[in-house]
Amino acid sequence: MARRVLGAFAVTATAALATLALTGTAQAHTPVVNKGCDEKTQKSWFTLSLKDYGTAKDNTVVVKIDGVEAFKTTFKGKLDEQKWERDGNADHTYEATITAYDDPNFQKGWSKVETRTTKDCVKTPPTTTTKQTTTTTTTPVATSPEVPSSSEVPPTSTTPVAPGGSAPEPPLAATGASPLWLLLSGLGLVGAGAGTLLFLRRRRSA
Repeated sequence: MARRVLGAFAVTATAALATLALTGTAQAHTPVVNKGCDEKTQKSWFTLSLKDYGTAKDNTVVVKIDGVEAFKTTFKGKLDEQKWERDGNADHTYEATITAYDDPNFQKGWSKVETRTTKDCVKTPPTTTTKQTTTTTTTPVATSPEVPSSSEVPPTSTTPVAPGGSAPEPPLAATGASPLWLLLSGLGLVGAGAGTLLFLRRRRSA
């Protein structure tokens, strides 16, 4: 009788262990977490999906980005992939806290915190310097003829100065008396000549 009881107990225990093993396999509590950076979009990204969690009660997940809560929800069994993006010009920290209803105190390893960090992944193209070509247009400037220096100035004519340092006196102005005086002098000479000839003829005839 005792052997039958022990045999029944062993069968029951084996069945229970098999059930627990199957249940553990079915509820593996698998989080799938990825992160990266897309240089084309210049965005860093973080993805999260959950599968094989318990279905009897709600499980909870909270996602924080750089310490700020960005997502919170409850799920049963699984959670389809979720994705978050941030500017790729800076570093970012993504933190997902997963709480399984059958591991509320984080003691079985089914509840856990998944943390991922993305670095600045945007490549800045090298700075190129473009040289600007400046075209200078020269305008001819009209120049005045050169003025000879003092040593090349041609000599200027000067009026000779009379001895004694005085300037020459201008000629006297002509008056109307000069022609009349000449005429009277001529008539006087003619009259004197005629008188002399007449005197000589009378003397010869006497």
